[in-house]
Amino acid sequence: MLSEDEQRELRAWRSRQVLFMFALFVLVLPLFAFLVLSAIRGGDGESRQALWLSVLAFGGVALFLAPAPLRWWTAGRDLADNRVQEIRGYADIRMRGGFGLIHLPSETLHLGGERFPLLPFWREQLTPGLAYTVRFAPRSRAILSVSHLRSATAKAPVEPLPDHLQDLSDRDCQLIRLLSAGLTDKDIARELNLSPTTVRTYNSELYLKLDIKRRGQVRPMALRYGLLDQTDDHP
Repeated sequence: MLSEDEQRELRAWRSRQVLFMFALFVLVLPLFAFLVLSAIRGGDGESRQALWLSVLAFGGVALFLAPAPLRWWTAGRDLADNRVQEIRGYADIRMRGGFGLIHLPSETLHLGGERFPLLPFWREQLTPGLAYTVRFAPRSRAILSVSHLRSATAKAPVEPLPDHLQDLSDRDCQLIRLLSAGLTDKDIARELNLSPTTVRTYNSELYLKLDIKRRGQVRPMALRYGLLDQTDDHP
């Protein structure tokens, strides 16, 4: 059964499909049809070539937006059935190839034999190679929640601490251990009795201090400089 938070997440995911549907049916398809007709009617060679290039471009946009109606419908069925599935495994994040400038490459999550489209928010919560529990809507394949499965992370330091990491605060070190363990913002908020918004702010400040851009870079750096506890798998 879907929790209240998961119902809200699924409704929000479904609402995003409405925006894609609006763009598809109101903006893209009418313009695509107009360009096709204009190209068929012809003109000089350069004009026809430009029109056909435009047709191809908007055709790519239409293909990109085309799954939205099906996703919207299947998400509605998931809400009506009030069903959720759960799977556990190690996060494997892969690039899915795109074509041209319209359908750009995107990332997918492979976990426990299942594959999911990976939105930027969920990508930020995951550290490849660590174990997670993922709850998802069975028909629409929308990820609804992610939680970390704890496992040992003890590693020996291999390099001396550089100057820019000498002044890390206790909070910084605590966040490094939690992020390295693969905890999501929600998990960290629960551990530290903070709001997820506050955790995201602290994370951003930590990334600047560490001179990195995303959480997936925290664990390799922590292992490299021996910033993790040697005996505890979780602080």
